[in-house]
Amino acid sequence: MQHLNYNTNTYLAVTLSPQSQYFSSPSALIQAHPSLTHVGKVGQLEDVQLYGISKAVWQREGDNILDQLKGLEGVDRVDVQSLQVRSKRGGDEL
Repeated sequence: MQHLNYNTNTYLAVTLSPQSQYFSSPSALIQAHPSLTHVGKVGQLEDVQLYGISKAVWQREGDNILDQLKGLEGVDRVDVQSLQVRSKRGGDEL
């Protein structure tokens, strides 16, 4: 399981087209911006990859980074991830 630190990083889930040059080599997408790091695939989804970037860089350049990624051929979608705390369900809920 991947250890993600939302206190220091912002994470981007990038959906790649199967025809994309990045589909078989997702780490090559970090060339779009020098501060991006490839974290790995999201769950068992082969077409969705997770990338991290420091919060400091994200605050300065987030909009530009999103525009760069969305403009790349073979990138279908970019979603900024947020930390969601899961609540434990009681045994009597349906």
